[in-house]
Amino acid sequence: MLVNRFNVGLLSVVLVVGITGCDSQTSKSQQVMASHSLPVNVVTMAKTPITMNTELPARVIATRVSEVRPQVTGILQKRFFEEGQTVQQGDVLYQIDPAPYQADLNSAQAALLKAKADESVSRKTALRYQDLVKRKLISQEDYDTAEGKWQQAKAQSAVAQAALDNAKISLSYTKVTAPISGRIDISNVTEGALVTANQSTALTTIQPLDPIYVDMTQSSLSMAKIKKSLGAHSNPKVTLKLEDGTEYDQSGILTFSGTRVDTTTGSVTLRAKIPNPDAVLLPGMFVRASIVIADQKPMYTLSQAVVNFGQGGQATVYVVEDGKAAIRPVTTGATVKGNKWVIESGLKDGDQVITSNLIKIRPGTPVQVVSDKNHDMNTTQK
Repeated sequence: MLVNRFNVGLLSVVLVVGITGCDSQTSKSQQVMASHSLPVNVVTMAKTPITMNTELPARVIATRVSEVRPQVTGILQKRFFEEGQTVQQGDVLYQIDPAPYQADLNSAQAALLKAKADESVSRKTALRYQDLVKRKLISQEDYDTAEGKWQQAKAQSAVAQAALDNAKISLSYTKVTAPISGRIDISNVTEGALVTANQSTALTTIQPLDPIYVDMTQSSLSMAKIKKSLGAHSNPKVTLKLEDGTEYDQSGILTFSGTRVDTTTGSVTLRAKIPNPDAVLLPGMFVRASIVIADQKPMYTLSQAVVNFGQGGQATVYVVEDGKAAIRPVTTGATVKGNKWVIESGLKDGDQVITSNLIKIRPGTPVQVVSDKNHDMNTTQK
């Protein structure tokens, strides 16, 4: 009995010593592995809302341009506007000497009165002859002649009426009015100048300034990418930067995307409509237009320093897989926030992208995560 108890106790001691030795060896092995692992910082991938813009050079264009020209010939008597002011459609801008056109109107009125009188006489004669021919007191030929003269007199009255209407129109054209509302330019003529009907040189120009257009050009390839980013959002927001670099305080929308590609430049024209209540934007100005192609769209982003480009242009990053560094091909998109790439494909939620010791890392290198940027931020927020 004592011998058996002694053997059992001895066996227990041996087992305890063996297990302790195994644990010690395992611990030492883990310590050795940890001592050979490269400490790295990582960022855990998660999509964040991003606003993306594309910036283009642009020129300001008026929504409409009206070149004011005279429609009758004469001496310019007076100008009724101040250069640079806003005029309304129908406002009188110039007065051309109306005297000759008033005389033509008076003559046309007199001609119409004479034609009407001749028509009245011819009508009475024709009606009288109509009764006489029925009574066989005159020949049919005499009646037909009287009827013909009446019809001729009616036609002459119509011609005289048309001449009077034309004279009235010509007289009205001596007052040159604004065809549209807008800001009026400098006057190219002064009082006393001879102007001619439909002359090639405009008297002045009127351009509405609020709202106003901004035209941009973009390569067809870039335009295709923009349309892909916009998706169903067909009227993205557009902001402007003025020539002095300051931000314009009004934003507009993209209203037009070119329907054809310029064969010489390979570019497409884009047009935005911008509010311009204070007339800060003037036709012909150069500005920088920024088109919002993604507004708070969830995307993956990475610092440009983390992404490596191979000789073939393939972008790659290092990720942690089973405690080792692994290379992962990715597709980069636009640049956001100055120094970050949008990652369009190659990563998913939860991937740990290595952000430090990138020079030392090779595929398969054991790594030890010492800092997780996104995890630290989430812990702080909680």
